[in-house]
Amino acid sequence: MDTLKAQMRAMQERTDTDFVRYLHGKIDWSQQLVAIVGVRGVGKTTMLLQHILMYYSPDDTLFVYADNIYFTMHTIFDMAVAFYQNGGRHLYIDEIHKYPGWSREIKNIYDTLPGLQVVYTGSSILDLEKGGADLSRRRLQYYMHGLSLREYIQMKHNIQIPVHTLSDLLAQKITFPYSQLQPLPVWKEYVRTGYYPFFAKGHYLQLLDNVVLQTLENDIPIFHSQARSIHCPALAVFFAFRRLSD
Repeated sequence: MDTLKAQMRAMQERTDTDFVRYLHGKIDWSQQLVAIVGVRGVGKTTMLLQHILMYYSPDDTLFVYADNIYFTMHTIFDMAVAFYQNGGRHLYIDEIHKYPGWSREIKNIYDTLPGLQVVYTGSSILDLEKGGADLSRRRLQYYMHGLSLREYIQMKHNIQIPVHTLSDLLAQKITFPYSQLQPLPVWKEYVRTGYYPFFAKGHYLQLLDNVVLQTLENDIPIFHSQARSIHCPALAVFFAFRRLSD
């Protein structure tokens, strides 16, 4: 447990809160069980670490990766029980789909430790509703999209633009910082390299290739192995077609 806490502190030291994704303000963080899904690279992990930094104490909060080597010798349920017995109240689990049988253990945590809040993230490639135990009546689930043009402008140019409705746009009741930016050039820039927050690191296309490879080589195989025990007609068609094409 001390090792897990030390790893969390190390990740927090590399996390800043200058820019926080749109979804953060939409999540009901008071719920006992919250799920956040989305494709790789859109900022789910960073948002969890930011939320912990902004609102919680490390004394009663723990962030872990579901594929941490710690779980080769321990279960998530046993870890949650030990954490709770030692004063833990907020448990954040990243990439939950990498842990076999995850939904059954999350359900057990929810049912037996009502004083422990659990927030987990997962890949959108998984059908998290059918992970082995029905969590649909227990948790709130949110989907995180990539950056909007508004978020891209805030992150890249440090200019905040209000959220506008479609009605506002059609009625031309919008504000845009024309004195600082021209819409068409910044739109073209956004379309080329603005959907994923990691554009700020540079080497956008190379990092995007890494996301695609990780999805193909890790997420889909994990999904395949878990899908064998899940009745899903769409998956059956997909894997049957893949076998025919091999």
